[in-house]
Amino acid sequence: MDLRQLRYFLGIVEHGSLTRAAEALHVAQPALSLHLRRLEDEFGCTLVHRTARGVVPTESGQRLAIRAAALVEQMGNLRDEIRGLEAAPSGPAVIGIPTSLGPLLTVPLALEVRRRFPSVHLRVVEGLSGHMLEWVLSGQVDMALVFGTEHPPGLATRFVARERLGLVAAKTAAIATGRDRIDLATVLGLPLILPGKPHGVRAEVERAALALHSALDVVMEIDALDQIKALVAEQAGYTVLSERYARFGPEAGNLVCIPIVAPEIERVISLAHASDRPFSIAAKAVQEIALDHLDRLTRDGRWI
Repeated sequence: MDLRQLRYFLGIVEHGSLTRAAEALHVAQPALSLHLRRLEDEFGCTLVHRTARGVVPTESGQRLAIRAAALVEQMGNLRDEIRGLEAAPSGPAVIGIPTSLGPLLTVPLALEVRRRFPSVHLRVVEGLSGHMLEWVLSGQVDMALVFGTEHPPGLATRFVARERLGLVAAKTAAIATGRDRIDLATVLGLPLILPGKPHGVRAEVERAALALHSALDVVMEIDALDQIKALVAEQAGYTVLSERYARFGPEAGNLVCIPIVAPEIERVISLAHASDRPFSIAAKAVQEIALDHLDRLTRDGRWI
C-alpha cells in the first residue's frame, strides 16, 4: 500500500464510479481496478460494493476513507511545510469567529493578513459560537475562537482571555434605573431572550442557573445576537451578553449592560484547532496574526 493507492481509493469513493474516478484522476480504468483489488487483498476485506449505479464503500471502506483522507492531508501539509520553510506563506487558511467577536477581530485580522502575507487566501467564517467546535473537528475551518473550558476530545486550545457577562436591558426599563450591578438570582427570574443551544452564552447562563438550582425563564430563542438586542431595546425581554458586544451596533445607545454578581458569569475564550490535523504554513501565519491581535485586545483593557 502506498499514498498513491490511497488517493485512488479516495477518488473512487468520492466519485462513486470507477469510470468517473478514472477520468478525474487521469488513470486508465483497468489500472484503477487493479489498484483497488490490490488494496482489498492487502486489507483482506471488501472495501466497496459494486452496483449497477456505481460503487458504494462498505463499512470497512468508509473507515479506510476517513483515515486515508487524514493521511493524505497530513502528507500534503508536510510537503508544504518542508518546501515552504524559506518561502513566504501562501495558500488557503480558514478561521472561524463567533458573531460576538467579529466586530473586534475580523476586519483587523483580514487587513493584517493582506498586508503581511498577500499570497495567503484568507477565509473568515462567522457564526454562532456553538458551531465553532463542530467546524474545527470536521475540518471545515483550520482554527476557531471558542468559549468555555469543557471541550470534546481531539481539540487543542490556547487560552486568549476571560470576559464577564452582564444583563442587557433597555435604558427605559424599570430594572435599569439606578443599578450598577444585579444578582444572578434576580436575572434568572426575568423573561430572557437567548440564543438556542449550543450557543456559548446560552450554555454559560444555563450552567450558572444549575449552580443556583434555579430554572431559566426563556421567553424567546433567537439565533441572531443583533436581533436579540433589537428586541431587548423594544422591551420585549432581557438578555445576557458581554458589555463589549452590548455596546456595539445601532441598538447600543438604547441599551444598558448591568454587571451580574453573586456569582459573576465569566467565560473563557480560546483559540482552538484539531490536535490531529497539523497546520499548513498559511494557517500557521494566520494563527500568529490572530494571537497577536487578541493579545493587544487584552493589553488595552478590553479583555481580562
